Amino acid sequence: MFTVVASVSGAAGVSTTALGVAALWPNRPALLVEADPCGGVLAARFGLAQDPGLAALAAAARHGAPVSGPVPFMQSLPLGLHALVGPGAAETAAGAVSVLAGHPQALAGLAPAVVADAGRLYPGSPAHALLGCANALVLVTSGATEHLDHLDSRLTALRTITSPGDVRVAVVGKCAYEPQEISERLGVPVGAHLPGDRWGAAVLAGRMNAPGWTRTRLAQALRSLAATVATSPQPRHARTVLEVVR
Repeated sequence: MFTVVASVSGAAGVSTTALGVAALWPNRPALLVEADPCGGVLAARFGLAQDPGLAALAAAARHGAPVSGPVPFMQSLPLGLHALVGPGAAETAAGAVSVLAGHPQALAGLAPAVVADAGRLYPGSPAHALLGCANALVLVTSGATEHLDHLDSRLTALRTITSPGDVRVAVVGKCAYEPQEISERLGVPVGAHLPGDRWGAAVLAGRMNAPGWTRTRLAQALRSLAATVATSPQPRHARTVLEVVR
């Protein structure tokens, strides 16, 4: 199960959403992968080293080294899950994502459930190549009209990569529109409305350690989103990817 979380404009809370979805994945946490070409934030948020992580996995893939699992590349986060942290420097991160874009199965097959934070899917982002083998794409957006306009203008292009049935929208913060209105406008379902919740957001940003954070409003919305995407169908390119691996 491979889920990509991304945005198309602005800083809409993609990293927070990806982290929450991975931490609250049904039955057990998913493996979180920071595949943002503009640079990762997990190491800074949680006081981790940047190595091992995504750059080490990319180096192994570049040199054709066998990748039998995520253990040599992952680190533990305080929220009870494991992650492949991305380099903080944009140049290094973009290089690592570009390498792994040519080997998307190296990410998708690391664990039974993988959630990738692809950051902003700007035109030409190397992270676009990850969408072809994704079971689900969660597009995080502000509920402001201008951000919804940007998303609307990009959805046609994104549908050429990911099946429309696998795309969902997560709306962050206050919004003047009902989920049904947004869904009808964009032509894709609204998977979640993520409320402004300073306690839940502070835990996911590494600013607070609160064992009861899973009871916050934000955590409840993220748990519901995780349960929804966990039922996504097999990606349309999955057979091609498996044949390449064999």
